[in-house]
Amino acid sequence: MKNTGWSVGMLVLLGILLLVSASFYTVRMTQSAVVLEFGKPVRVVEQPGLYFKWPLVQDVIFLDKRLASYSTQPESYLTVEKKPVLVDFYAEWRITKPLVFYTSVRNAATAQARIGDIVRSFLRGEVGKMPLEAVITGNRKQMIDPVLASANQRLQALGIQLVDVRILQVGLPPEVLQAVYKRMEAERTQEANEYRSRGAEAAAEIRAQADKEKTQILADAYRQVEELKGQGDAEAGNIYGQAYGKNPAFFSFYRSLEAYRQSLGGKDVLVLSPDSPFFKYFRHTLEASGK
Repeated sequence: MKNTGWSVGMLVLLGILLLVSASFYTVRMTQSAVVLEFGKPVRVVEQPGLYFKWPLVQDVIFLDKRLASYSTQPESYLTVEKKPVLVDFYAEWRITKPLVFYTSVRNAATAQARIGDIVRSFLRGEVGKMPLEAVITGNRKQMIDPVLASANQRLQALGIQLVDVRILQVGLPPEVLQAVYKRMEAERTQEANEYRSRGAEAAAEIRAQADKEKTQILADAYRQVEELKGQGDAEAGNIYGQAYGKNPAFFSFYRSLEAYRQSLGGKDVLVLSPDSPFFKYFRHTLEASGK
């Protein structure tokens, strides 16, 4: 009996210790506590410290007051031209009203999903107002500020403050990239063909100008040659005239020698009569030698 009483006493003491430990809870600097009574929230504790609660009647839910982050994988959005573009973003948020937060979303996982849906909805609206070029190369702050303001208005009702939203990356879907590459290639090919066409046209003009200048130079040279030849023939005729006037017999003899040199120096065959005037100086030479 004594041992049984000792065991019962130990069990009672252990129960009392468990009740005492279940009657107190600690709130840290980074936490807020929502006290539930029979499953319904009755108060919020935001100051750090040690607090009492009724065991078996009250329960405590701890919520993190620190900044939390939310990020997504790239998702497709449509621009004002109905062209798809891939956008991924991240958001930073915190719990500002623990009681409202608990009654509306309960936990951080649900809050993350609601934040993603709300931000994604407003971001889709902003992207849908902008052309593709502005989404990719424009001022992203001008696109994000309306999203942040509108999302905060919706999230206040959930006890959440959206601190920041940033665009991580903007890109094009693979099929759009392929089409862009093909269009760029076609544009570059067209530009290259235009440059080649301009080069061929310039080359043709240069060749035509060169041919024109060549023809003109040759014509000028031929004209100068003919003028010089005319001047030479005139001077030669003048010299021949002067020579003939001074000694007609010698001049006639010299011209005959020139005719002999040109006629008899080649391989041509001449058939002439010995009495021909062409051989008058030959005849004179033969008669003088007595043959």
